[in-house]
Amino acid sequence: MAKNILTLNSSEAIEFFLKSEQYHGFELPEYFVFDTLLRSVREVVGDTPYDECLNPDACRPERLDGVNLDILLNKDGRYAVRPIILANPYLYYFLVREVCSEPSWTIIKGLFEKFTVPHLTSCAMPVIPNEKEAFYKSATILNWWNGMEQRSIELALEYRYMFVTDITNCYGSVNPQAFEWAFDIKGTEFEHPCELPIAANIQKYLSAMQQGRNIGIPQGSAIFDFVGEIILGYSDLLLHEAIRRAQITSAYEIIRYRDDYRIFCNDRNALEKISYLLQHTLEGLNFRMNSQKTRISESIVTDSVKPDKLAYIFNTPIFNKKGCDFDSFEKHLLYILMFARKYPDSGSVKTMLSDIDKRIKKWLEPQKGTSLTVSIAEILGTEIPQKTAETKTAEVEETEPVIETYSRPLVGGSVRAMSAICTQIALENVGACHYALRVLSRMVDSLTDEDEKRDIICKVYAKLCTQPNSTYNQLWLQNITYQHDKQAGTSPYTLSLCQLAAGNEVAPLWNNDWLKPRFTDCLPYESIVDAETLRKVTPVIVFREVRAYYEN
Repeated sequence: MAKNILTLNSSEAIEFFLKSEQYHGFELPEYFVFDTLLRSVREVVGDTPYDECLNPDACRPERLDGVNLDILLNKDGRYAVRPIILANPYLYYFLVREVCSEPSWTIIKGLFEKFTVPHLTSCAMPVIPNEKEAFYKSATILNWWNGMEQRSIELALEYRYMFVTDITNCYGSVNPQAFEWAFDIKGTEFEHPCELPIAANIQKYLSAMQQGRNIGIPQGSAIFDFVGEIILGYSDLLLHEAIRRAQITSAYEIIRYRDDYRIFCNDRNALEKISYLLQHTLEGLNFRMNSQKTRISESIVTDSVKPDKLAYIFNTPIFNKKGCDFDSFEKHLLYILMFARKYPDSGSVKTMLSDIDKRIKKWLEPQKGTSLTVSIAEILGTEIPQKTAETKTAEVEETEPVIETYSRPLVGGSVRAMSAICTQIALENVGACHYALRVLSRMVDSLTDEDEKRDIICKVYAKLCTQPNSTYNQLWLQNITYQHDKQAGTSPYTLSLCQLAAGNEVAPLWNNDWLKPRFTDCLPYESIVDAETLRKVTPVIVFREVRAYYEN
C-alpha cells in the first residue's frame, strides 16, 4: 500500500498540497506548471490573517465573478457538462494553510484515528506519489486497484454476497454544516466540541470559491478530495456505531473508495440490514444512494471489476507476436469508438487509445530496406514468405540493392478518415480527449504534405472547438498546433491559458479584486508556462511524467 497524506507532518502536508500536480487533479499539457505561482502566493501572504488580506474598498470574493478559472467539460458532445476548476491560488492557499496548520493538522489526524473502525476500510486518502511516477496519477490509480478492486476479489474467498452502491453527486451534495458535525464527532461515543474554528473556516473558503453557495465542494484539486474525506470518514464512524447498535453479529467487511461502497457478508438478511443502515447514515448527511448503481451480487469476482474493464478483457483485440488481430488501424479505431459509446470516458477507453498509439508509433518507426521493393504483404502487416535457397543464390549474383530507410504508410484507411474517427472519440469522451488527440497527432504528423496536415487540423479544430463548453479540448489542440501557430504569428484559441501559452497579453486568470493590491501586484503569471518545455513541443502530443500511459 502506498503511504497516504496522514503519514506526513503539518509542514510536509502543506508542501504536498502546494505542488502543481496536487493543485490540478486533471491532466494538462506538460508545459503548464503552477509550482512557482503557488510558492509566490505563499511567500507574499505567509501567515497574514485572511481578513487582513481583504481589500476594504471591494466586494468579498463570494460576491464576485471569475474568482476561479473554470474549465467546462462537455461530457457527451451535447448538453451534459461537468465543471472543473483551477482554484483561485490565494483562496486555495488559505484553505491549505487552514487545514495544514500545526494545530489543525493535529486535530484532523486525531479525527481520522477515530474514523478508522473495525471491518470498514477507506482507501481514498490522497497518496504520496513516487518521485517520478510511471504515468500521471499512477500512485493514486494503483492505490485504488490494490485497495478496492484487488481486495474485493480477495474477499470472494470469504464471502458469498456483495452489496454495491455509490453516492449520487457526492461532492455537489456536501452539506457545509457536516464539517461542524465531523469536527465535533457529533452523535458518536467520541462527541466533543472542537476548540478551533476549523470547520467554519473551511466552509468560508469553500463558499468564497463558489460565489457564496453554501452547498457542495468544488472538484479539481487534491485538497477538495481531502476535505471531502473528512465528512465521508465521519460517515464511516456513524455507520460503524449504527451497525453495533443494531447488534448485527454476522461477519461482514466494508470497503469504501470516496463515494463508492462495497459491503461483503455471508448472511443476505444481515447484508440488507447493513445497507439500510448505510442509507440512513448517508441521508443524515444530505447524501443519496445512486439507485441505478445499487445492487446485491453473488458473483463477487466479476462484479468487483469495473464493467468497462471486464468488457475490454472479454472483447479486446488479441495482441500476439504477429501484432494485432485488426488488419487495419481504421478498424481498430472504429472498435474503440463503438466500445466508448457503451462505456464512455472509462479507463478502458484510455487503455485502448494508449494501445493503438503504441501500435501506430511502432509502425511508423523508420524501416531499413529498399523502399522500392516493399511488398503488399508488408503494407498489410502480414508475414512475408521466406526466401528459398535458390532465390538467395540468385540474389547473390545480382547487384546488391542500396539499403535505405523508409516510412511505411498507415494501412486500412486514409489519415483523414482515421482522424475523423479520433475526433469523434474525443468529442464523445472529453475526459479521454487528449488520448484520442495524441493518436490523431501522431497520424497527421506522419503525412508529408504540409497543406494536408493543416487542413485536417483546421477541420478538427472546427469540429471540437465550436462545441459549447469545450475549453478542455482547446488546451490539447494547441499542443498539436503550437509550432505552426508560432510561425504564423496567430492563435485561434480563446481560453486564457491558451493565450498565455501563445505569449499573448491576457487579463488576469483569476479575479483578485477582493485582495489588497500589494498581495497581487507581482503574481508571476508568466511562470505558469514552462518556456523550456514549450520550446520543445512537437506536433505529436507528449504527456508529462515519463510520457507514457499504462492504465491498470
